[in-house]
Amino acid sequence: MEATKIIKIDPVTRIEGHAEIKLFLDANNKLIDSQVKVVEFRGFEKFLIGRPVEEMPLITPRMCGICHTPHHLASAKAVDRTFGLDPLDIPPTAYKLRRLMHMGSFIHSHVLHFFYLAAPDLVLGPDSDPAKRNVFGVLEANPELVKKVIAARKVGQQITKILGGRTVHPVTGVPGGQSQGLSQEDRDSIERDVKDLATNFLPEAKDTALALFDQYAEAIGTLGYLPTMHMGMVGNQGELRFYDGKVRLIGSDAQILEEFSSTDTSYRDIISERVKDYSYLKFPYYKKRSFEEGCYRVGPLARINAADKIDTPLAQELLTEFRNKFGRPTPQSLLYNYARIIELAHAVEVSLDLLQDPEILGTKLRTAVEPREEHGIGILEAHRGILFHHYVTDRKGMVTDVNLIVATVSNNEAINRSVNVTAKELIVDAEPAEGLLNRLEMIVRAYDPCFSCATHVLKSGAVATEVQLIDHKGSTLRTLRNWEE
Repeated sequence: MEATKIIKIDPVTRIEGHAEIKLFLDANNKLIDSQVKVVEFRGFEKFLIGRPVEEMPLITPRMCGICHTPHHLASAKAVDRTFGLDPLDIPPTAYKLRRLMHMGSFIHSHVLHFFYLAAPDLVLGPDSDPAKRNVFGVLEANPELVKKVIAARKVGQQITKILGGRTVHPVTGVPGGQSQGLSQEDRDSIERDVKDLATNFLPEAKDTALALFDQYAEAIGTLGYLPTMHMGMVGNQGELRFYDGKVRLIGSDAQILEEFSSTDTSYRDIISERVKDYSYLKFPYYKKRSFEEGCYRVGPLARINAADKIDTPLAQELLTEFRNKFGRPTPQSLLYNYARIIELAHAVEVSLDLLQDPEILGTKLRTAVEPREEHGIGILEAHRGILFHHYVTDRKGMVTDVNLIVATVSNNEAINRSVNVTAKELIVDAEPAEGLLNRLEMIVRAYDPCFSCATHVLKSGAVATEVQLIDHKGSTLRTLRNWEE
């Protein structure tokens, strides 16, 4: 059936990067199909080739102004591997400094997303005036909370500034460790700020968020309901891990399908990628199933679905409450926002543990390295999901090949399916109102997509391209594509 009407939501608002939603309707205003279209392009996988591998942690964070720290650290881990080092082969102090920097970025990003980008729909309502449905509307509704939110974000940014050398695009992760340590004065300053978060911000943030989830329980249960597989990083006891561990893939029935190393090329046996003509984003899927059956998700919801437990008390308490309400695994896309509150608590708790570890003040920061011909894999959890950096180097340490799988790319097919299944339910017999269209945006926002990070390059080195030869009458004579349907 041909579409008689196309509705565009352009741009999708309150996300990182640019995207549009296209809805194809028939004559009766019923949905035929939908697309979440991404038109940004990043060529990092190609222009990194030929550079010295030690430059990768300095260049790759430039993909984004939000996810810069996870890219810096995933890149640093991959660089270590090209020199033959596992994550624990760098000095313990350097290892813990990297983890603390990572936790700071989680604090900053999760606070930013929930309270600035997601909360307006919940505090003000999905049908509220779009001119006020933003952080300024939340500020008007609850000014004291917003002041605390701003201060909480600042704590995360300050951790990055002190440990990473810069507030944005850190520079301290170097081959074999870190280029600078942590002074007693800076440690004490960060600890005061994080303790203040734990005491004065987390309780109110948690109570505010959980009340909103209860208020919008019906929307949470229906918008973006999508059973899929889930991928996340876990430790040896199945506990939630952010910086290192093994990668676990579970099915929609919570059964473990795969567990693979985060330090070698095992991921290539698990993940395959394809392209579609309407988007520069690739569409990864579980390689051992067809594309139609291989959809998996990453990010906060996928992580807490994949993990058996969390090894910090408040986060575990919240996880238990979450599972009592929603089960495991839960398929509701809007619960990504709930999962961020759980992970925010974990990030604060882990930060305090690291700050109280005497080794965090150590002075041995680097392990000596020598260039070698090698594959270097750096895998960790970014705010939006698991992040893969894979570099191949020659014997002089020059990069000869790069593969990057960014979290939002892994979620690409799930985002499209979540929007489609909801649009089919909501768009029945009339042209959709603004509030209904905003509900579709809410689903996209729940994933906290970072389209700026996505690399959008095929393994062949080309983006999905179509060339048409058209005659003087406007008829298409020939179409050339570098992709398959």
